[in-house]
Amino acid sequence: MTRAAPPPVPTAVPPAVPLCIPAWMLLCGEQRFDHIADLRAPEAYARGHLAGARCVPYEVFQIEALALFPVEDSVLVVDPGGARAADFAVFLRRRGQVASYLEGGYAAWTGPLTVGAAP
Repeated sequence: MTRAAPPPVPTAVPPAVPLCIPAWMLLCGEQRFDHIADLRAPEAYARGHLAGARCVPYEVFQIEALALFPVEDSVLVVDPGGARAADFAVFLRRRGQVASYLEGGYAAWTGPLTVGAAP
């Protein structure tokens, strides 16, 4: 007797939104997000950040992200090198949110930065 394969489990995040976003996808506008979460300390954020980014240091991200970013909104998570941002993007995806991280973080970013302290 042959067993039928179980039906595929639906994913909470549309497969068209990759977890890892290369810088070029942002620079050319191919991928856009409702929010950008910058995991760096406020001092690093003030020296330069992606336009529209919100400073949410990694120490408080899990607590504040749930209140700051509605689950129906998409979020790009950015950090200096990409590793910690990847962890937090997965954290958001587990709650059903469209979330990605910038591949290579700020170390790989070649686009413009906005200078100034967090509001």
